[in-house]
Amino acid sequence: PLVSLGNLQLKAAASHSTMYSGNKRKKLWREEKERLLKMTLEERRKEYSRDYVALKNIPTWMEDLKSKSESEGENAKEDLQGKKSLSDKVSLYRGDITLLEVDAIVNAGRWLNVL
Repeated sequence: PLVSLGNLQLKAAASHSTMYSGNKRKKLWREEKERLLKMTLEERRKEYSRDYVALKNIPTWMEDLKSKSESEGENAKEDLQGKKSLSDKVSLYRGDITLLEVDAIVNAGRWLNVL
């Protein structure tokens, strides 16, 4: 049997807690991690169990703003000034995050409010 982690399937023996002791599980996980790190992107994609969303297909804020400014005219172009550094690095994605082709997903479930 296989264990699915988003798009990637791992052999169940590498993560099944009742089959191996803690040290054995750690060793198997390290071996699997090393195997994955040695793979090319195309080799990893062959192991995906379903469709995926590549990050290159998700526009950054800047790309999104540029496409909107082209349709809205000159006023929107003025709004782009001063936003380039962060907006070239950040994208928003709405959908099933387990389909994203990323190495990790971090959930910040609690926010700390600082006054």
